[in-house]
Amino acid sequence: MAENLLKKAVGRSVQEQQKRSSYWDNIKGLLILLTVFAHILFQLQDSFSEINETVDIIYMFHMPAFVFVSGFFGKSKRSQSFSGIMELVFLYFIFNSTMGFIYGFESLLKPMYSYWYFIALIAWRVTAHHIAKFREINLILLIIALFVGFYPTVDNTLASARILGFYPFYMSGYLLSSEKSNELEKKEYAKRAVIGILSAGASLSLSLFAYQFFNYSDNALQMAGYADPIDAFGRIVLYIIAFTAVYALRHLSPDRKVPLLTMFGRNSLWIFVFHRPITFIISDAVRKLQLPAVLLWSALLSAVICLVFGNDLVSKYMNRFMKNGAEIITRTDKGKVNFSKISAIIVSLFFIVSVVINSYI
Repeated sequence: MAENLLKKAVGRSVQEQQKRSSYWDNIKGLLILLTVFAHILFQLQDSFSEINETVDIIYMFHMPAFVFVSGFFGKSKRSQSFSGIMELVFLYFIFNSTMGFIYGFESLLKPMYSYWYFIALIAWRVTAHHIAKFREINLILLIIALFVGFYPTVDNTLASARILGFYPFYMSGYLLSSEKSNELEKKEYAKRAVIGILSAGASLSLSLFAYQFFNYSDNALQMAGYADPIDAFGRIVLYIIAFTAVYALRHLSPDRKVPLLTMFGRNSLWIFVFHRPITFIISDAVRKLQLPAVLLWSALLSAVICLVFGNDLVSKYMNRFMKNGAEIITRTDKGKVNFSKISAIIVSLFFIVSVVINSYI
């Protein structure tokens, strides 16, 4: 009797955990879809003004929202552990280096394209649990993020501008307790969805106004230094837009599994890792199409990319690849040859050959 009750209790606990996971996975699934979609369109902004506006509006909130979610999960022991940090180091070394060899490094200290996020995650995970103890830490980080824009020398070197610019979102997620998150998830969906829709409408309306008034550049949306002092006010408005969008997403996300979307969110890391070079190819392929066709094909192919790299089978092998790679650095691997070790050797050899060739030239 007691054993059956225990099994039922454990079963309910697992189901509740899956529901909580589905809630956040749905948010991540939507955000990674928007990320892929925006990256396909990013190279096409000079072709259509409508595409430029679409990309800019997505950029106003999609990365801040992702950072917020990363902050919420960044307080786990695994995220802050040495092995967890080394997993990020390994992924950055492999994939950023590969992109650098293909497209050419601007500088070894400047991450390639989307891979700045690995450096930022490392910095946030290492520091957040220390500085979170300060009172009004969010206000402090917000002030720092605003003032750092006046110093253009703080740029993409080691992703420093983005680390500081997006830190308020990470800390906001970090400080959100699981109890408060669960409290919102358990509210009747119809009631919280109304709040979510109103918040989304407010965020979108403000973003359209800000887009016309401040004329944001791509650099400004990625937390680069200000081109003009008035850009500081533009950044304040960006924070308001993004935080309102995050609030909307939290109210709109269903606390249940959504076909494909939940899976995309659960495996969003691998979509993020693989998608960028493919978006370049797609952008070139759809460039000569008319606007409706460009948007349609970009949306469809975004879903295909997420399906190819965001399924559970790919995730299974890539999680093992990441874990084995971290064990090389932590020296806990069992000495067996695996794909992670081979990949690290190949990338290292490419660096050696590149240095030798450049020295010879």
